[in-house]
Amino acid sequence: MEKQSYYFLILLIGFAICIGIFWFQFNNDVTTFMIVNATEIEEGESFKGALIDSYGQAVKNKTITYHKPGYQMGTLVTTQTDENGEFFIENAEYLQDAPNENWYGDFTYAGDGKYQGCTYEKNVTVIHNKSKLI
Repeated sequence: MEKQSYYFLILLIGFAICIGIFWFQFNNDVTTFMIVNATEIEEGESFKGALIDSYGQAVKNKTITYHKPGYQMGTLVTTQTDENGEFFIENAEYLQDAPNENWYGDFTYAGDGKYQGCTYEKNVTVIHNKSKLI
């Protein structure tokens, strides 16, 4: 084999290794983050959030756990992201008897083999809509 063939073979192997490393990093242990489109809403309104990976791609069909207004401390519920990585909270609740518990927050994705978990640590406060009393 000629000297040029050895160099070409070494370059080809190096290229294959680089492609393999990139593929592995892109498909394993990818960082995620969450965004939510509101910080304050009126009772009965809806809001949404999104789970996105570090490459800007939607993270589809994943479970999001969050706190919702409830009479028991730590009322947690779950929702799923759709094909666009979005999740929706509809008909926000306001509890008359628990004014300090009227918020949605601690949105958490636990992670899996491909994606790292993340938490959106801010809250979405629910404002009492006085016109609903009539």
